[in-house]
Amino acid sequence: MKLVVGLGNPELRYMLTRHNAGFWVVDRIATKYGASYQRHKDLQSDIAKVQAESGPLLVAKPQTYMNLSGRAVQSILHWYKMETEDLIVVHDDVALPLGKIRIQSGGGAGGQHGIENTIQMLGGAKNFDRIKIGVGPDPGGDRRADYVLSPIPDEDSELKEKVLQMAVEAISLWLQEGPKSAANRFNGMDLRPSPPPPPVLPPVSGDATAERSEPDPQAPLCGEA
Repeated sequence: MKLVVGLGNPELRYMLTRHNAGFWVVDRIATKYGASYQRHKDLQSDIAKVQAESGPLLVAKPQTYMNLSGRAVQSILHWYKMETEDLIVVHDDVALPLGKIRIQSGGGAGGQHGIENTIQMLGGAKNFDRIKIGVGPDPGGDRRADYVLSPIPDEDSELKEKVLQMAVEAISLWLQEGPKSAANRFNGMDLRPSPPPPPVLPPVSGDATAERSEPDPQAPLCGEA
């Protein structure tokens, strides 16, 4: 059995914020398989049990708030006697632009507090997979907190849906073939619209390369008799 955990904040006011990108993805996985969440207070999570093509799957949304996500992750792994290698965590990443995702095996938290707490609660273990959902560009500095707690603009809603669907497909491939195959297929994809081509300048009239005739030094200047 595998465990897919989407990170986010549980209150209604956070539902549409960028920080809840992990929730958005796992909700679509549950919908894909017609599964419903059950509240597990002892595991501090909403959990849906899914029968995927590759086998049984748990889909979870920690109810601890982002910065304490590791408490829920640790509780679920312990209760179901699962290993960290069976875990994939889905979360937002401001370092990636909206339109891209990245599958990563192991590594540090990269400043993502939910991942930081997960590593801490797993005793420093980093050997679990992640799918990062691009929500950038990163505004940086003091503006970052407000940015991730704000919604994606309406004009980007179509792109957002395409990215979430790509993440669901990436998880499906991860389940069937592992993280390497998923990373090879999806890490290089960019769903952002291509920039418009540069304008075509009209041709220059006449012969632009023709030699200019030198002025006659003996010719009278304007105004001379």
